[in-house]
Amino acid sequence: MMCEPDAPPRFSIVTITLNSADAAERTARSVLAQRGATFEYIVKDGGSHDDTVSRLRTLGVEQLVVTPDRGIYDAMNQGLARCRGDYVCLMNAGDTFAGPDVLATVAAHLVRLGEPEFAYGDIRSLVRHPHLRDEDQQGGRLIRYPERLSRFWLYRKMICHQAWFVRRELYTAVPYDPDYAILADYSYLLDMLLRRRVRYAHIPEVVAIFDAGGLSTRRSEQQRLERQRVHRATFSAPERWLYGGLFQSIGWLNRRFVYRLYPLLPEPVRGRLGGL
Repeated sequence: MMCEPDAPPRFSIVTITLNSADAAERTARSVLAQRGATFEYIVKDGGSHDDTVSRLRTLGVEQLVVTPDRGIYDAMNQGLARCRGDYVCLMNAGDTFAGPDVLATVAAHLVRLGEPEFAYGDIRSLVRHPHLRDEDQQGGRLIRYPERLSRFWLYRKMICHQAWFVRRELYTAVPYDPDYAILADYSYLLDMLLRRRVRYAHIPEVVAIFDAGGLSTRRSEQQRLERQRVHRATFSAPERWLYGGLFQSIGWLNRRFVYRLYPLLPEPVRGRLGGL
């Protein structure tokens, strides 16, 4: 349920938009359908020239801010600055919650887990995997993230920020670095877990459906260079040499064996493999 104007919400959900009317409406409908939890919904639009803003207002999005920005992460920071909730979730235009009870379920888990500074759930990804058959990816690939996040895992992998629930105070203390165009969220994740060493917990629930249209899903030279920059800032030279070699070996094993076995496995096992 939406919170009263003067009551602090349990969650702040933030979406940034720019000329993405269909995707933004899909996300907004998913957020506004949440029940059993108090939340506020903030949409930060960069000045759309299509009907994004008018369609969201028609849906009933009350906190809709239209201001210029310097890119994705500057826009996110502007949205984060308006949050009042205990926990913040950034939901990109096009992404959706896995169902109408996600926030209520997450709230119950947060209490059970003792209010960690950072919690993350699991996802279904609509991004096409290049080494799997299309028929094995219908409805999205289930990805179950591990309970513990090792340095090697974090070198190789990223938790989609749509599955993050971050204490607002963390974002207040350290916002996203807008000098990154694509991987500021990856840099932020490593900073939270490896430098600031925040208390974190895994929520074993599918919380989000990750859309295939985001910038981070498109491989590019800029993405590769930003990933190198993040790794150099986080991992020592010996770690990069060791982890890089192991990463290549795992990729070879996956192509040779795991992807061939994938269609034969039950979905819970596929989900675990996707998160390894």
